[in-house]
Amino acid sequence: MKKNRIKKVTLKDIGIFSIGRKNSFRVKKKLLKKFSNTTLTDIILKKLKVFNNQSFFAAYEKEFEIRCRKHKIRFVERSYKSANINEPISLILNFLKNEKYKKFIIINACVPFLKVRTIKRFIKFCLQKPNLPAFSVIRKNNFFLNNKKQPVNFKVNLKTINTKRTNELYEFAHSLYFFDKNFFLKNGRYWNYKDLRYFEIDDKLEQIDIDTNQDFELAKQLWNTTNAK
Repeated sequence: MKKNRIKKVTLKDIGIFSIGRKNSFRVKKKLLKKFSNTTLTDIILKKLKVFNNQSFFAAYEKEFEIRCRKHKIRFVERSYKSANINEPISLILNFLKNEKYKKFIIINACVPFLKVRTIKRFIKFCLQKPNLPAFSVIRKNNFFLNNKKQPVNFKVNLKTINTKRTNELYEFAHSLYFFDKNFFLKNGRYWNYKDLRYFEIDDKLEQIDIDTNQDFELAKQLWNTTNAK
């Protein structure tokens, strides 16, 4: 008898998308708010456009659908509930059950400086071991304390404060996610952490993630003074 071969995962099996909503809790209408001469929505849609039919944008409100039509990006309608809750992720992304893809990559719409070439590197990284999930991280060279203000990566008898000699730590970047559709639908989470592979983002500008009003204003000023497009 012939053994059933496991079909190789290719780029065509991966849906690349981002999500948005008007009712953001910390920065109202963050993705639609004027950001220099553009918006965070327009920035992410231009990036998704690079991936042609593999990409889509999911939201509930009409304003996002109008922008998707402008950029010729497929719009997937979220439910009102999914756009107005913070958890569980299984309800926030419940529209994925209707998508044809085996795997998904989420691009965070709130990291405006993330470059397309970095996204492409992440895709290549994922396709090296497509049966394992992947997530972006940031390396930190500094001295860290736990929530009781106790040393995490240095000794209490430290004599010299030199960041070149610290044991580096890693922080979740929340920029790029890669996960399996069936696992997500069955378990209501992205992955098992024991299987997770980590993709490091080195560029400090690309690491900027807009969460607060102060983040938004600082990032907008940086956008004005760089060649970001």
